[in-house]
Amino acid sequence: MNVLPGLVVWIAPLVLGSGLWAAATGWPRRRGALAIVLGGGWILGALSCGLLMRALCATDLSAGLSRVGTAAVAIGAAGWACAWWLRERTPPPAIASPATRGMRIAAVLILLVLAWRAWLFASDIVAHPTLPWDAWAVWQAKAKAWVSAGHASPYVPFARWILQPQLDLRTASAWSYPELLPWTMTWFAVDTGWLEPWINLAWLGLWAGLLAAHYGQWRVLGAAPIHALAGVYLLASLPLLDAHVALGGYADLWVAALMSLGGHAWLRWRAAREHRQLSIIAAAVVLLPMVKLEGAMWSIVLGVAVVFGALPTRMRSKRFFVGAAVAAFAIALCATLSLPWVEVARRYVHGGIVVDGGRVAESLDAFAHALWGQWNWNLLWFALPAALYWKRARWSQSTATRRMVVLVAVPLLLIGGLFAFTTASRYAQSYSAVNRLLLQLTPMLVSLLVLALWLPAEDHATERVPPEADASA
Repeated sequence: MNVLPGLVVWIAPLVLGSGLWAAATGWPRRRGALAIVLGGGWILGALSCGLLMRALCATDLSAGLSRVGTAAVAIGAAGWACAWWLRERTPPPAIASPATRGMRIAAVLILLVLAWRAWLFASDIVAHPTLPWDAWAVWQAKAKAWVSAGHASPYVPFARWILQPQLDLRTASAWSYPELLPWTMTWFAVDTGWLEPWINLAWLGLWAGLLAAHYGQWRVLGAAPIHALAGVYLLASLPLLDAHVALGGYADLWVAALMSLGGHAWLRWRAAREHRQLSIIAAAVVLLPMVKLEGAMWSIVLGVAVVFGALPTRMRSKRFFVGAAVAAFAIALCATLSLPWVEVARRYVHGGIVVDGGRVAESLDAFAHALWGQWNWNLLWFALPAALYWKRARWSQSTATRRMVVLVAVPLLLIGGLFAFTTASRYAQSYSAVNRLLLQLTPMLVSLLVLALWLPAEDHATERVPPEADASA
C-alpha cells in the first residue's frame, strides 16, 4: 500500500464532508462548532464518497481514486470557500470562564485514555479479517464481489438470477438490502484492493468522528468542556459500541451516527432557531434508509419531529394528530412504492398484535434483561433513569433537554412495542436484534444523560442564537 493513496482515501471524505457541512451550517467560529464540522463531516463525507463511487465508477472501480478523490476534494474546497464567503463578520463571544488546572489535567487524562483505546481498536482491527458473522455475509459480500470483478453487478432475486444466467447478475440472501455501505467500502478499497483490515479501519474513523461531533454538540448547547469530555468517555466506553468498532463491517453504528447527527441538528433548530441545521436533518433523513432498512423508520421519526417544530402556534394543540397523520402517510407511501423495508416490517408484525399475557411477559423480561442484565451497556441503563429522576427539577427547566427526552422516548416506545406485542418477540427473547436496535439510539441516550446532568439549568445556550446560526434568525 502506497502512503499517498492511503492518505487520499482518508482525507478526501474529511474535506468533502466538512466542506458540505460548513457550507450548510455556516463557518465554524468556536471550538465546539469546529469539532462538529470535522467529526460529523467525516461521517457525511465517507458516505458521500460511496455515493460518488456509484455515480462515477460503477463500470470501472479502478478509476475511483482519481475520479472520486478529485471530485471529493473539489466539492469540499468549494464548500469551505462558500462558508468563508458567507461568514459573519461580528466577533465571536468571549469564553465565559477559563478552565482550572484540575480541569486541564482531567481533560488530558481523558484524551490519553481515548487515544489508548483507539490504539487498541486499531491493533485489533489490523490483526484479523472480518469475522464470519452478518457483516461478512451481508454487507461486505456485495462490496467484495464488486471490487474483485472491477465493476458493479446488480443483485437480483434468486428466481431471476437462475432464469437469466447469461446476464451479468448476482444474487444473495440479502440481495434487496441497501447498498450505500457496500459502495462506501469500495471507496476504502480503491488504493489496496480488497484488504479487509484496512477497510474495517473505517469503523475506527466513524468512532472518532462520532465522538468529536458529540463533544462539539454538547459544547455548543452549553456544557462545560470537562463535562463534554466526560460524556465523550461515557460514549466511547460502551462495550457493544466498542465491539462494533473492533469487529467492523456492520451498519448499525452508521445508523446510530446519522440518527444522532440528525437528532442534534433538530434540537439546535428547535432550541436556538438555527434554521440552517435543517439541511443536516435533511441529509440524515435521506441517508438513513440508504444504510439499513430500519433507517427508513428513523427517517420518518425525524421527519415527524420536523413537522412538530414547524407547526404554527395555533396548531400546537393538534401536533400529535398531525404527526400521526404524517407518519401514516409516509408509511403508506413507502408501501405503495414497495420499498424493501416495508416487506421486512410485514414479516415482523405478521399475525398482528400479540395479546397473549405470558408471551408479552416473556418478551418484556427479555427486553429488560437486555437493558439491565447484560454487560453491553456498562451502567448506562442504570445511570440514565437515576439521573433523570435525580435532576428532574433542573432538566425540566431546560428546553433542549426536555425535547431530547421526547425525541428518544418515541423510538424507545416503538422498539419496546415491536418486541413485546408482535411476532418479533422471538428476536427479543434471543437477543439477536434488540441490542442492535438499541445501539442505533445509544449516542442520543448518552447525550440525554449529559444534558440532564450538566446542561446549565437556565439554558442560556439554547435561548440565545449562537454565532454560527443563520443570520436571519
